[in-house]
Amino acid sequence: MEKTAKQERRYRRTEKLILNGMTTLLQKKSIKEITVRELADLVDINRSTFYLHYTDIYDLLEQTEQRLLEQFHEAVEDEWEGQYDVGHFYRFLEKAFTIMAENAPLCSALIGPNGDIAFLRVLENLFRKEGVKTLRLFAPKELREEDLQYATSFALAGCMGLVEHWLKNDCPETPTHMAELTLVLLREGTTSIGMKKYENEYNA
Repeated sequence: MEKTAKQERRYRRTEKLILNGMTTLLQKKSIKEITVRELADLVDINRSTFYLHYTDIYDLLEQTEQRLLEQFHEAVEDEWEGQYDVGHFYRFLEKAFTIMAENAPLCSALIGPNGDIAFLRVLENLFRKEGVKTLRLFAPKELREEDLQYATSFALAGCMGLVEHWLKNDCPETPTHMAELTLVLLREGTTSIGMKKYENEYNA
């Protein structure tokens, strides 16, 4: 039977309560330590109400992560204009930081010490796929592909650290500022690579 508008609003409110409860608990413990009873008690709902929305805690986590990842993938597709350029990556970054700002407590919990490593890897791979295209535009022509991949891994680790620090501090800078900062750091780090120059310096 189709839900009425009032039932739909109640359903969404309950989903939001459950999500906020999971986020709070993930800041203190891993997902495998969280029980339905604990979560239901925290947000003051019956366990039966929880099961109307999710089959278990892992289903809640999986659906939550999937919704977030869909937003990131949409951010990539929205900015695709048939030809890759730096502007594409900048606009993707700006949208990605906006998504993270709008879901700051949840994103912080998911990539934090009690988060889901599988989700973090998927997110990293998405940023790697988009970022390496941009690094190729910045990199010196003589840079080996292998060294570009090393530079990408190095830059990615820095970007994830930057994101984690920003989220942990309640997103004090705007998504636009963070997108600009990330792009500048990637550009400056990559354009300064001159492997032969550094080898000569350290072997002199």
